[in-house]
Amino acid sequence: MITFVLLAVFALLLMRAPIFVALGLPALGYLHFKGVPFALAPQRMLGTVNESILLAVPMFLLAGRLMNLYGATERIFDFAQAVIGWIRGGLGYVSVVASMIFSAMSGSAAADAVGVGTITVKAMRARGYDPSFAAAVTLGSATLSPVIPPSIIMIIYGATANVSIGKMFIGGIGPGLLMGISMMALVSIISWKRGYPKGDPFSIRLVMQTFWRAILVLLTPVIIIGGIFSGILTPTEASVTAVVYVILLGIIYRMISFRAFYGAVVGTATAVGALMLVVSVSGLDAWVIAREQVPMMLANSMTTLVDSKIMVMILILVLVLILGFFMDATPVILMLVPAIMPLVTAYEIDPLHLGVLFCIVCVIGLITPPVGVALYGVAMVSKLPIDRVFWATLPFFFMLIVLIGVMIAVPQIITLLPNFFITN
Repeated sequence: MITFVLLAVFALLLMRAPIFVALGLPALGYLHFKGVPFALAPQRMLGTVNESILLAVPMFLLAGRLMNLYGATERIFDFAQAVIGWIRGGLGYVSVVASMIFSAMSGSAAADAVGVGTITVKAMRARGYDPSFAAAVTLGSATLSPVIPPSIIMIIYGATANVSIGKMFIGGIGPGLLMGISMMALVSIISWKRGYPKGDPFSIRLVMQTFWRAILVLLTPVIIIGGIFSGILTPTEASVTAVVYVILLGIIYRMISFRAFYGAVVGTATAVGALMLVVSVSGLDAWVIAREQVPMMLANSMTTLVDSKIMVMILILVLVLILGFFMDATPVILMLVPAIMPLVTAYEIDPLHLGVLFCIVCVIGLITPPVGVALYGVAMVSKLPIDRVFWATLPFFFMLIVLIGVMIAVPQIITLLPNFFITN
């Protein structure tokens, strides 16, 4: 029966059915054919979203929207351009650095792709860069948002797998920095090869001017990450603090208006409503998967195939990568994590190490067709066909695959900081 349920899910997804329909309809069919009362469905759905940590999701999304609304992206871009824009291909570096800074505020690849991309793609095209390269750098940089804390998908993963979200956040810092540095190295190679222009000469005066103009914005990730690092704030408390701080920025910059703020709240509520509907429906799917003993069958099958925890991790991540081509990160996490957790326990895999890698691999799905949300966002702001943007992004795609291999081989890239700062 579970085979038909899973086939129905994928068939509905391929037919472009809404995700909550693709996840929920086969599960309801399962209840009907198994004679299980339908009253179970709302119980499982409400129980799934009855997690206080999920309150951080709307708060971080709202903070990211308000940051774009109050001109934070422009201030970040100006500062990054003053610091590093003078190098050959400097605007490519600026795109990466701006995304790294913005990532520490929004936690959303789509918000990063549209918010930062609106400015960087336009500036790069005006300076004579290939539009495809400009879009590719922007899209590649957007993958940093779900890795560098705070991260929306890490919150969902942590709540689903019962892994410390504070540790997940801190565990994303090392991979985020490694990814950012690697992207800048790739930008350097491409820029020198194609002879892209240098920016304006370096000016310490301009650096200081743009720094002071952006200093209050730059304090946002310090407050969020520093509060979690120090143990003063939980991730949920940090998300609320971020929203309050961003509202204060809007007042200080005199850019706040009730109409714009109301629009941001409504937009966030709409996005979160859709997301939580998917999360709640996934709870019913998780019950079906557990009832049919899929985790046990998967563990037994995996045991016959491999006897190394490294190979188990690789097989899990390959499965995540394949699913990510066709599904958004959230349903991949919600469907797959309950099934693999017995494997994680049986093979004594570090759930923090696997969790961060799981989220990074999910990120790849955001930049690949047919479901890549960030891909569509960058194609929209760059006014280029989706296929042209994707092919230009392939060097960043393969670079991410290599980096994932490095992080599998060297788990300390992920585990060192959280184990040092958080002992319990």
